Amino acid sequence: MTTRVDTPPTPKPPRIQEQDLEGKVAIVTGATKGIGRAIVLELATRGASVLGTFTTPSSSHLFDTLSNSITTLYSPASHSAAPSTSRSTPKLVGIAADITSPTAPSIILDALRTHFDDKVDIVVLNAAVMGLAKMGEGVLDAEWLDRSMAGNVRFPVLLMEGLVGGGHLRRNGRVVAVSSEGVRARRPAVYSATKAALECLMRNWADELGTHPSTFGTTFNSISVGFTKTEAYTRIPSDIRESLTAADAAEVAVGNRIGEVQDVADVAGLLVGEKARWISGSVVDASGGKAKIM
Repeated sequence: MTTRVDTPPTPKPPRIQEQDLEGKVAIVTGATKGIGRAIVLELATRGASVLGTFTTPSSSHLFDTLSNSITTLYSPASHSAAPSTSRSTPKLVGIAADITSPTAPSIILDALRTHFDDKVDIVVLNAAVMGLAKMGEGVLDAEWLDRSMAGNVRFPVLLMEGLVGGGHLRRNGRVVAVSSEGVRARRPAVYSATKAALECLMRNWADELGTHPSTFGTTFNSISVGFTKTEAYTRIPSDIRESLTAADAAEVAVGNRIGEVQDVADVAGLLVGEKARWISGSVVDASGGKAKIM
């Protein structure tokens, strides 16, 4: 017997929103697919320029397509832009930066220097190494573990060290990390542990950097993401995917469905805005209420 799952909200085409992020620069890692792509659209349609990363040069065309979509939206010929044709089009730059490589932070800093006058206001740590191997399966060797730790822990530490140490992150900035419900739910241990480490870093950076002279007023928050329809979701065999979807949807507190990428992007959008200035060091649920974070 197939368990009924609610139909998700109909996706709305991108549109220009209130330009409350106009003039700001954002870094979004993992920007070409899924949650990262949705976050880029959320920020850019609010006026932010974006430096987006992807793992290999072969994904550059995906970012180019995204950039062209934003340019078209802001074009005077677009109906969505027609009422305010004087708006400046956000600048979108995509770069290949593999988060498991020790050179990734310097690649991002170089691009920030070249394309955005060396300054950034918003950092979204979205890219992750998604190794979901379980103990005893014969997969968890030193190489696998090193890769997970490099992408999910070493990379954000070195990137933030470069941004803060180099004076690149402006005061009253916003840093958001995309975490996982696995930190609190029954999920593979090692991946969950790397996300727990990231949340710990964000909590402590809130204290350490929120009052730092160069980053005063900057907030640091994590988003706890549940089962979401990303590209990885579509690669799950259909019978398994249907079973997982039904099981996860039954645990959601605000409906009987799993997350869409826009659900998560909207939470990220909330946290990067001016109205989130008094939220810092927190983990915000983006799982439809499955994770009861107190």
